[in-house]
Amino acid sequence: MLADATGLLRPTSAARRARARLVVGLAWLALAVALVPLVAISLYLVVNGIGVMSPAFVFEDPPGDLSAIGGGVRNALFGTIEMTGVAVAIAVPLGLLIAVFNAEVGGRLAVGTRFVVDVLAALPSIVVGIFIYEVVVVAQGHFSGLAGSIALAVIMLPLIVVSTEEMLRLTPRPVAEGVRALGMSRWRSYAAVFIPTALSGIFTGVLLAVSRAVGETAPLIFTSLGNNFFSVDLGEPMQALPLLIYRNALNSAFPAARDRAMGAGLLLVVLVLALNLLGRWIVARRTVTRR
Repeated sequence: MLADATGLLRPTSAARRARARLVVGLAWLALAVALVPLVAISLYLVVNGIGVMSPAFVFEDPPGDLSAIGGGVRNALFGTIEMTGVAVAIAVPLGLLIAVFNAEVGGRLAVGTRFVVDVLAALPSIVVGIFIYEVVVVAQGHFSGLAGSIALAVIMLPLIVVSTEEMLRLTPRPVAEGVRALGMSRWRSYAAVFIPTALSGIFTGVLLAVSRAVGETAPLIFTSLGNNFFSVDLGEPMQALPLLIYRNALNSAFPAARDRAMGAGLLLVVLVLALNLLGRWIVARRTVTRR
């Protein structure tokens, strides 16, 4: 019975079979084309950056002279983690509230909010950096890690809002009807039912936002500026991996600076990959637990 049903799904003529093979072949070709830049960039970073990777490279600060041999990226690594963490703490609650408002309240205000979010998502990151520079850095009177965190939060916010809103709209209809039948208030139903139900998709959206923000350079040039010394004070200039890569790459005429940029680039890619793998593991484990 199953074999007969499978046979019925197959193309019934040679022309249709040829077209089916053509479509499948084009899909494989598109996959190969998409993988070419990913594989090429990954191999380039591994070949050129693996030579400098060591515990000292991760846990030592860079030298003051970019042409000097040795040193590491400790200040940049911890600066990236700290600023991204603060940006997540700012963007996630705000993004969830905006998404819940758009999905539940609706109306003209929600349409206007959605339009603003779409425009914000299309803004170049350097424009976000200049805006935060005028609003935060000028008001503070100096560059700071806090300004960098706010800039990264602004970049993350649209991705979180859009992904969360879409996941909330995909809530199964029986679940929504059951919650309404229980007489739960709007905000309690979202906090107790809808958001936990869509948590896996929301978490994936947050990870995508983090993956984009962690590699941004332009907004940090205008906000956190960078620092050659190790610092966890958000009120002072703070280094980040993208800034360290940018400044060493500008001085790639020095072999030490070039090696440092390649090693930092490889470390940044590994960090993003680790975040994505961690997110997939958490989502998969949550799915298995719920079953």
